Amino acid sequence: MTNYWIIFLIAQEVFLFQKLDNITSKRIKNANLLDKLLANNKNVKTIVRKKYLKEVFHLYHINVKNRDGLKEYLIKNNVDAKIHYPKPIHLQPAAKFLKYKVGDFPIAESIAKSTISLPVHEYISTKDISRMVKLINQFYLKK
Repeated sequence: MTNYWIIFLIAQEVFLFQKLDNITSKRIKNANLLDKLLANNKNVKTIVRKKYLKEVFHLYHINVKNRDGLKEYLIKNNVDAKIHYPKPIHLQPAAKFLKYKVGDFPIAESIAKSTISLPVHEYISTKDISRMVKLINQFYLKK
């Protein structure tokens, strides 16, 4: 390998790490904004953040009442809400050999039924996040 090729590879890695840091920073900022804006909604439970941990927010989860209704409402209003983990791990096909059944881990099952993922990616704007939170608040005011 020539010295030029090594310099090129190093420069490419530096660029990618800077880009990754930028993506991570934007996701953290978006998640912090969501945490703040959702804090007063009694129907929404956000995850407690530990100050000594750096989360990168591949996904942003909240736990809510009437999760499926909220998901439908958000999707109808062009918010990309998803349910990423509808079944707890002990009820997944891969864990079948462990012979766990519904009711063995009631907290995990309850969380799986109430968890919804909201967009937190680096391309979402503050305006979009505010609109999403407004829609969530409106959904629960209707109930």
